[in-house]
Amino acid sequence: LHVMLENLSNNEQQIARWILNDPQKVTSLTSQELAKRCGVSQSSIIKFCKKIGVSGFPALKIALSAELARTSDAEQIHGDIFATDPLSSVAQKMYDSKVAALSETLKSNPTETLQSAAEKLMNANRIIVLGVGGSALVAADFSTKLTKLGNAVIQGTDAHVHLANLARFENNDLLFLISYSGKSKEHRTAAEFARSHFIPTIYLVGPNVPVEPMSHELVLKCVASDNLVRSSSIATRTAQLAITDMLFILQAQKSADMQAKIQTSQNLVNKIR
Repeated sequence: LHVMLENLSNNEQQIARWILNDPQKVTSLTSQELAKRCGVSQSSIIKFCKKIGVSGFPALKIALSAELARTSDAEQIHGDIFATDPLSSVAQKMYDSKVAALSETLKSNPTETLQSAAEKLMNANRIIVLGVGGSALVAADFSTKLTKLGNAVIQGTDAHVHLANLARFENNDLLFLISYSGKSKEHRTAAEFARSHFIPTIYLVGPNVPVEPMSHELVLKCVASDNLVRSSSIATRTAQLAITDMLFILQAQKSADMQAKIQTSQNLVNKIR
């Protein structure tokens, strides 16, 4: 910031000086609060972040926290949370990261794409929801919800079993892939097989996964802060669950007997409680 200062506009210099004067304080502020203190609009804060090379205000706070921790030798626990943070700060940072993930994910998925995904799920003969690692938890949750609506979902967490079932899928079935990085071998293998056999596929992936969808494919994006230090995929899982829950609700809206299906499932489960 010191190096870039004289190349910034007046508003940007005002923001930069405020950050340089009290970087610790900035890590606990929202973009609206910082804008108010600097006497600028919230959009000026966002433009400033992009001008200095970060994707947004949450990313700026992570970068500041990392730099502050580096100079104080504090241990980075998760994202912009450090071992020395008080509980109030941890709670606020966790909340901010989840809200940012939800907001960016919503903006990254047009309504038409979500509607198309819901229709593909409704029309599928059989469905496999495949996720590996942290994404497997989201896949299991989504599979259970779809089953309550009457979808024929092949359940399980073993990716090898899912791949064996996928080998028998046809073009009236559906593969739903969940992976933030898109790098797992299981994800790539399933995607390549489905594409080569024209099996309809929905990808739920991170913003940096390069997928050029074919006519029988659909891409949904989940956006979370790209942290080098993450003890768990907390914000990522929040973003993924937001999309899968939305698809569940969209499908439920289109089902005339949705309430009866869910109630029947719940009543049967209650018999063993």
